[in-house]
Amino acid sequence: STQTDSFLTNAPATQYANLEDYGTVAFLAPNDNLTHIKLVYQNSAGIQIGTENVDRLGSNGAYNSPYNTRIYQQLMYFGCFPANLRNWSSTFQALVTAGTIQGGSISVTAYDSTATNPKISKEYIININCPDTKGFESIRLCWLNQWGVWDYYTFTQKSVRSVSTKGSTYEQLAGTWNEAAYRVDSYKGGKKAFRVNATEKIKMKTDFVSESENEMFEELINSPEVYILEGYQPDATTSALNQYVKPVRLTTSSFVKKTVANDKLIQYTFEVEKSKTLRTQSV
Repeated sequence: STQTDSFLTNAPATQYANLEDYGTVAFLAPNDNLTHIKLVYQNSAGIQIGTENVDRLGSNGAYNSPYNTRIYQQLMYFGCFPANLRNWSSTFQALVTAGTIQGGSISVTAYDSTATNPKISKEYIININCPDTKGFESIRLCWLNQWGVWDYYTFTQKSVRSVSTKGSTYEQLAGTWNEAAYRVDSYKGGKKAFRVNATEKIKMKTDFVSESENEMFEELINSPEVYILEGYQPDATTSALNQYVKPVRLTTSSFVKKTVANDKLIQYTFEVEKSKTLRTQSV
């Protein structure tokens, strides 16, 4: 209800995302006073190039008259990251098409238009990363934070993918009995691989970050649910094969908080292991 209230996150008020990144902010509005969320778009020079209000309407999931459920009874999610906006906001998509939002930012603030002081949350800024010219692969992680909702971070620096295998073997006959007489085949016999299960690991580095992001990364280390989020895909709403979310397990087991006083520049390295094994063939 005040200008210092937060969404359900310990992430800093200024975050970074690629133009292809999905993400949400979550909130509770127990006073039932949230009337709309305001989005302000700025270009790379900090000049406002667009704005829009997302009102609290039944079509937005905030009020469902058949069940008389109101916003103060619900945990709400609002998709305000670039890929989400590209899916539903014609205003934002027009800026993407024109090439004016790249390197710019998105401002997200909750409002109560009936109050004397209408702002009821602090302003969150999502800075849109400029296109990478170094060729590094961007990897976006999503994890469950202490409030039971999702936090996000996009790793834009060097990442290394490695594959380790573990399988089972069997002893193969050196020939075949499926003939009039036993026939020896030179390519058969000996120990063979029956099944090979491969596990992929990804080691990734953050960009240089500030101390305000330490708490967010600490929650990443402690989170039981971690996923990789794929980028923007203009799929049909009835698409059967959803490839946006891939489960992973964080294998980094320790986290040492860095500070500017001790470490000058702050950069972290994390490693994840894909939860699903990679299989090509089995005999």
